[in-house]
Amino acid sequence: MKTEFNTDWQNWIKTNVDSGQDKNGIFKILFDEGYSYQAIVREMQFEPSVPVDQLINPFATAQTEQKQTGSDNYGQPIATDSLFIPNGKPINSESLQLYTVADFLNSDECGHIIAAIESQLRPSELSSFEPDNAFRTSKTCDLGTIEDSLIQDVDQRICKLLGIDESYSETIQGQHYSVGQEFKPHTDYFEQHEIEEHGAEMGQRTFTVMIYLNTVEEGGITSFTKIGQDFQPKQGLAVVWSSLNTDGSPNPNTMHHAQPVLKGYKAIITKWFRSNSRLPEQPPMFVRGANDFIPNYTATGFAKAQLPDGMLAKIQEFYSNHQESQEIEIVPGDFISNSGHKKTKSSSLVDLSTDLREEIHGALKLLMEQWCGKELLPTYVYGIRVYHRGAVLKCHQDRLETHIISAIINIDQQVDQDWPLVIDDNYYRRHQVILKPGEVIFYEGGRLTHGRPYPLEGESFANIFCHFKPADYIPRQLTD
Repeated sequence: MKTEFNTDWQNWIKTNVDSGQDKNGIFKILFDEGYSYQAIVREMQFEPSVPVDQLINPFATAQTEQKQTGSDNYGQPIATDSLFIPNGKPINSESLQLYTVADFLNSDECGHIIAAIESQLRPSELSSFEPDNAFRTSKTCDLGTIEDSLIQDVDQRICKLLGIDESYSETIQGQHYSVGQEFKPHTDYFEQHEIEEHGAEMGQRTFTVMIYLNTVEEGGITSFTKIGQDFQPKQGLAVVWSSLNTDGSPNPNTMHHAQPVLKGYKAIITKWFRSNSRLPEQPPMFVRGANDFIPNYTATGFAKAQLPDGMLAKIQEFYSNHQESQEIEIVPGDFISNSGHKKTKSSSLVDLSTDLREEIHGALKLLMEQWCGKELLPTYVYGIRVYHRGAVLKCHQDRLETHIISAIINIDQQVDQDWPLVIDDNYYRRHQVILKPGEVIFYEGGRLTHGRPYPLEGESFANIFCHFKPADYIPRQLTD
């Protein structure tokens, strides 16, 4: 423990005491900085009336004062238990909310962002005075100010990962550590002496998302010092934590140390979230719907496959023999529309026989169980949907109760150019998937947003939807 205060710390103590700041809070800050109890008592000429670990948290005190005065500048306690992170692995969840998400960014994305960071670096800053000039020695890039579509997309994907409205977030940043550079043990939340300056508009920091952009050759470990949890920087790995307890008070267990890089360099993305929106009218913080809480059963969320031998020929024969029976499909709302004219036919439907439906389910069941690792219950096979020229399928999520693990089978196409299925993966990265006749896409339909938002260029495109749900799946009930 440190026992001697230099002039800078002595001046900091005097300034905060003279300005009427809470002495308990000042005492707690100094104790967290590593000064011994007796050294602080001697310097401040003040001794708390309760043990240090029972001192009223400065932020909690501020929240109480706000409620008494009617002020709401710093936000309200955060429902940290509303956090749900697909592909997230909880770490030490009893001490704090801490998750990792492997491969959130791929190597191409990481390389692109590293180049952007290195193009606009400045010395990293601290939220308040720190007498130790070597406390934070990294460099920072304000990524959010760069006009770059990938960076903007990653920024939005981070918000979607947490399910938090973007207006509750700070501008995305990048940090770069060369050999020997570090950020000594610190927390991300604002202390009492910082929050009036930094939290007057958007309130306290709530969640942090940090993403490693490269695998560091040696050193650069992120160490959560209070809980003994270390993270070795690995390209694409995201580390997510809540800086607050469930009652909205800061959690000192989030103390973390960006240890010095010993060989190579370290580049990361950091994005912080706040308790208040920057918008005058506060939207809901958490914006997930019921479908967004469906568990993800695979890493990416979809995969292409081939229809089993003989099945395509059987379906195509049925389609050929029942062409005359197809009827214009009536879909409520604007789920399917036509880019040419509202009265133009967008899609029609060829109904399937009961036997063929069961055969399709049977042909795909084992393959899809192997893909998702779950026992599947057949729920529904749609007829052959035939899209017509100009058709657009709105991007959407499938039915919550039954369309959890699904397949789309391309049956036939008469197209001038490929018509892609646009689908998000479980990392909120958008893809365009092309299916040829006989090809199938397995996908987590209830979770993932998907559709065909580009007008069909061609005469027709026919496919079948086949749906399952895991045997142990129970839809999550959301409450207000």
